[in-house]
Amino acid sequence: MLRTSEGRRRLLSEHKEMAMYVLFGVGTTVISFITYYLFRWIFPDSESVPAWLSWIFNITSHFGIESNTALPVILSWFFSVTFAFVTNRVYVFSSKAHTAGQIAVEALKFYASRHATLCVDLVIMFLLVDMTGIESALYEFCAKVASNVVVLVLNFVLSKMFVFKNGEKGAAPSSENKGR
Repeated sequence: MLRTSEGRRRLLSEHKEMAMYVLFGVGTTVISFITYYLFRWIFPDSESVPAWLSWIFNITSHFGIESNTALPVILSWFFSVTFAFVTNRVYVFSSKAHTAGQIAVEALKFYASRHATLCVDLVIMFLLVDMTGIESALYEFCAKVASNVVVLVLNFVLSKMFVFKNGEKGAAPSSENKGR
């Protein structure tokens, strides 16, 4: 099937949604990593954080551990989720919502589902980086990769089943889902 251009084209058309999700998922992951490390560099500890953001460092204080990863995770989440919403809506799931109300409902569902996986990301990074006390850039990078793999899978499932489900009231089903 992959030996001919027709075979590759047919395979891509059969799995277009997944292929586009992976493609834009890579872009989202790149944005997530770049912004995570940018904010990790800008805010390496609680003393470097503006007062209005210092509450984030206190999220884990009842464990007796200061989380240096929480603020960068939350800020990178905002940038990567915004990119993901636009690309998932337009290119991956080909949303049929066009009115401001329909798009707002999609956005609320999208950000709500991503908020759930933000919590998963925060817990994974807290357990693997903050709780272990291992201060190694390579170890932290590996922890971030592991967290992103879990989050990527959960995000696809939540987007497919909860956010961009076709045939929903107010959104016409796409041609690829009409027969299902």
